[in-house]
Amino acid sequence: MSVLTEREGGDVGLLDAVAIEVGLVVGGALFSLTGVATGIAGTGVFVSFALAFGIVVLGLVPTAMLGAAFPTTGGNYRYPRAFVSPFVAFLAAWGLGVSMFGGGLPLYALTFGQYVESLVAVDPVVVGLAVLTAFFLVNLAGIHVAARVQVLLFVALVAALGVFVVGGAPAVDTANLTPLFSTGPTGLVAGAAVLYFVCLGANFVVDIGGDVREATVTLPQSLAISVPLVLLLYVATAVVAVGSVGVGALTDEPLTVAADAFLSPGLRGFFVVGGALFAITTSINAVFIIVPKYLDALATDRLVPGVLATTNDRFGTPHWGLALVYLLSVLALVSPLPIAELGTLLGFGGIFLIVPVMLAAIRAVRRRPEAFAAVPSYVGRRATTVLAASAVVCNALLFVVLATQSPVVCATWLGLVALGAGYYLVRTRLGAGERDPDPVVEGSL
Repeated sequence: MSVLTEREGGDVGLLDAVAIEVGLVVGGALFSLTGVATGIAGTGVFVSFALAFGIVVLGLVPTAMLGAAFPTTGGNYRYPRAFVSPFVAFLAAWGLGVSMFGGGLPLYALTFGQYVESLVAVDPVVVGLAVLTAFFLVNLAGIHVAARVQVLLFVALVAALGVFVVGGAPAVDTANLTPLFSTGPTGLVAGAAVLYFVCLGANFVVDIGGDVREATVTLPQSLAISVPLVLLLYVATAVVAVGSVGVGALTDEPLTVAADAFLSPGLRGFFVVGGALFAITTSINAVFIIVPKYLDALATDRLVPGVLATTNDRFGTPHWGLALVYLLSVLALVSPLPIAELGTLLGFGGIFLIVPVMLAAIRAVRRRPEAFAAVPSYVGRRATTVLAASAVVCNALLFVVLATQSPVVCATWLGLVALGAGYYLVRTRLGAGERDPDPVVEGSL
């Protein structure tokens, strides 16, 4: 059966997809890493946001074309697996797992706790543990429940960010924004590298492509809505935050530092709950939605134990896979890693993941032109190839810059990826790993 018609009756519609994309992007970058990026990029942090988004868009178009031509689950693994190399695809998924479980989920959970602490006296780690537990349970009930929760959080999030931008605009002092590039070009690029993964979040909608209704049309449409919306929110929020309190006050601090300067207690409370807390929870929820898709693909290839993809009879969700995601993120949450290093660790996995997907796009448009021609928004073979190749170059440069800024974290991440390579080679040589054609993507070639 063609993958283009296999899953047209999914649970995820256009609004759901937009909510998942915005949740993946906004929660991490805006509320968890704006302060970290400000410490690196200084007054040019909003330029770092724009730079990161520019590089993201280079890869976003080819990714959207792949997702629309071959809607499947775990697409960021399955596309490189089918069109590039099973080994490279596994390493990319493994590297993402290291970054997500060791950096992403604990970063979001800890930041959630810090924002709650700004309202009441609590232990941020305990609160973070509670929110991880809550969304683990939500996702046990199935993607349709998780998607409905995501939409509700998304509406409140956009409203709260609007309050922050509109309420803070009169408090902006242009003196706080000069000199424009206070840390120079290197600082701008390094700031963009830190922000890159969380700007990249919209790309992960292709991992639920098999659950999206009419994915050939819906995936490109959702990205066309979510990306400009998030870019506008990012730049406006960064300008207001830095412009109102200055670089020194915001460095490595949450956005509530800026909100305290110009919002009334009532509006500040709404911003913290509807903005910061809901944004971070949308990211946590979206990660729990997406990660089981990778586990399913890896289990299909016999690269992880099949029990991780086993679904329960009542909800049809991979309870053991979700439990593993939950356990690993909890262990990282209680670790002594500082929040800045969690954000940096998150960046390496995102940068590494996109390169094999871009190589897959370049090969796919040559091998299956008719599949792309069926996509209403197809930009053409040449444009897809040029954008994908440009994204590869930019991602390589970002990786080098980020590694230079954080050599210890990079070495740790590379060591764990090397461990994954060893695991893959042992498992495949013992005959347990995949060697069959991909049943979803390659089955339609």
